[in-house]
Amino acid sequence: MGYDTESAAVGEGLARFIGPDLPQYEPALHPESTVRGLDVITRVHEEAGVPATLFVCGRTLLHACEAIQRAQGTGLFDVQSHTYSHVLFRSVEYEPSPGTRAVIPASPPVALDAELAATSDLIGRLVGSEVVGLRTPFGFHRGLRDRPDLLDPLRRNGIRYVSSWLRNEQNGNPTPWVQPFAYAEEGYPDVLEIPSQFWLDGIWFDAHGWSNGAGFLDALKGAVDEIVARDLVYGVCFHEWAVLSANEEGTGWIRGFLAYARERGVEVTTYTDYWRRATGAA
Repeated sequence: MGYDTESAAVGEGLARFIGPDLPQYEPALHPESTVRGLDVITRVHEEAGVPATLFVCGRTLLHACEAIQRAQGTGLFDVQSHTYSHVLFRSVEYEPSPGTRAVIPASPPVALDAELAATSDLIGRLVGSEVVGLRTPFGFHRGLRDRPDLLDPLRRNGIRYVSSWLRNEQNGNPTPWVQPFAYAEEGYPDVLEIPSQFWLDGIWFDAHGWSNGAGFLDALKGAVDEIVARDLVYGVCFHEWAVLSANEEGTGWIRGFLAYARERGVEVTTYTDYWRRATGAA
């Protein structure tokens, strides 16, 4: 389980397509969305008794530090990096709603390096977590395949796993069930990719309606059935602001998903614990 925790981190990525025509994304502009969203997420996970990773933007941490510290203090949440201000590793063409298209260029290497270093430092000082994992903002088809230049700053900044393959060939969803792999072909066998397959919450709700939590729960149950039948790893990618925009409290799409996963005998764990298990890391 992973939650991108990014409200108020309006950097080069989010600022280019959030506006008055996209009210569903408006909560991502405000740090109080992190406070409210994490309150809901924490209660859901306490009730279910299962852990998750919070991939936190550094700017979000500064604006909502106490909320993130409270979540981490429950012992259920592992805190890792989502860059400082939601910058892009690769260029993205994205259609957040029909007829609305955003073309967002990749950030320069110096920005990526600085954002990784700054965010790891902030998480270490303010939360006390060692940062070994990264969710790249937006995500990409094929992740960081064929891009050793993008894997180099990860290794240099202590990142040992990355979740960057979040899109299909059309740069949308659903993402195919590609399984975790090491970037050995690129010369980085010590960096593990943990893809996020199926649907990102925001993309599903854009396509099927933001009041349709029941529909997303049905879709998520289908994903659970798929991973049980094929013995797959499912890297979940939800967002703390989407918990509010899609009314998790009213519809229970996360609660129902976790309950069904446990009913089907699926283990729910953090990205970091999966990385440790897959690589034998101490």
